[in-house]
Order: sequence, then C-alpha cells, then structure tokens
Amino acid sequence: MSGGDERPSAGQGASPARDAGASVAREPAALREWRKILPYLQLFDFARRPSSKAAWLVRVAAVGIALFALWRRVDAATQPLLAAKPPPAIPTEEIEDYRFRLPERVRRAIFMELATAELAERARAIQANTWKGHLWSREDDRGHYERVAVRSVAARHKISLSQTYLVLDEGIRERWPGPNGEPLPATTPPLDIRSNSW
Repeated sequence: MSGGDERPSAGQGASPARDAGASVAREPAALREWRKILPYLQLFDFARRPSSKAAWLVRVAAVGIALFALWRRVDAATQPLLAAKPPPAIPTEEIEDYRFRLPERVRRAIFMELATAELAERARAIQANTWKGHLWSREDDRGHYERVAVRSVAARHKISLSQTYLVLDEGIRERWPGPNGEPLPATTPPLDIRSNSW
C-alpha cells in the first residue's frame, strides 16, 4: 500500500486544545468546583500582601470587624467599673454609742475575737520558731493570718471587711484589753530584709 492511503491514528493527529478539553472533562466535578473557589479563598490569605482591590477590601473589612469586636469586649469589661457609683461612706457616728454602724458591745466582741486570734498566732509562731525568729518576717506572716481571721469574723457578723478593720483599728487606738488583759501592740518591727531570704 502506498503511504497516501494511511490514516493517522486517533492519538497522533489530536490537537493540544482537544487534549486539554478532554482532561478537563475527565476531572472530577469537586475538583473543578475547588478550582473555581480557590481565587476567592486567596483573598483571605493575610500572610501575603494583597494583590487586588478585592483583597484590600477583604483585609480592611476583617481588620474593621476585629477592632469592633475588641472594642465591644473592652467596653463591656470597663463600663461597669467606670459607671459604678462609689459606695456610701461608713459613718463614724450615727447615734450615741454607735460607730461604723455597730454598737460598742458588738465592736468590743469583734475586737476580742481578733485579739484572741492574734495572740494565738503569736504564741504559735514563737513555739514553732517560724522564720527562724526573724521578727519582721514573722510579723509579715502574722498579717496573712490576720486577714484570714478578719474575713471569718466579717462573715460571721455579716459586716464588711472595712467595718471589721475599723473596729480592730479602734480597739488598738483606744487600748482595749485583749483576752490576757493587755492591749494589742500598736507598733510593728521595722523592715529588716533577710540576707538569706528563700
């Protein structure tokens, strides 16, 4: 047979455009949809500089939404603090025998509870030789236990911490006797930092 009678096979004479169209037709539908969506998803790639107006608009909108959400959270957290009215001051004297909205007998009972707790803590600190006898550290530690006692007394008498501390201050200033008949000391050891602290 002559060469003119030969026909090219299907693969030999196919054009590149026809091949590309055939490969697109063979792609799954999900992959074709993903290729369509991919340019839109790249608008949210904040790691690189925007390359189009749409990307800039998305970036500006995202920053605006983030700032608005941050402002709302900060406003919600700070507004109650800024708008709150200060509590009314505790009057020092309302009627005869009353101070800090408490009669003297109640104030003396509260002071006696706090003085008893303080003397017990001082005795425990001496017996256990806390802080190796370092006076300032021992007094500082006693202050922690005093806060615990004040919270307990305030809860038991249904009064505020401010009232409780004012009663303790009054008892120390007026030199009310404690459970041992002596007033509580009104002074504290001077600051003396330990050289071998911790």
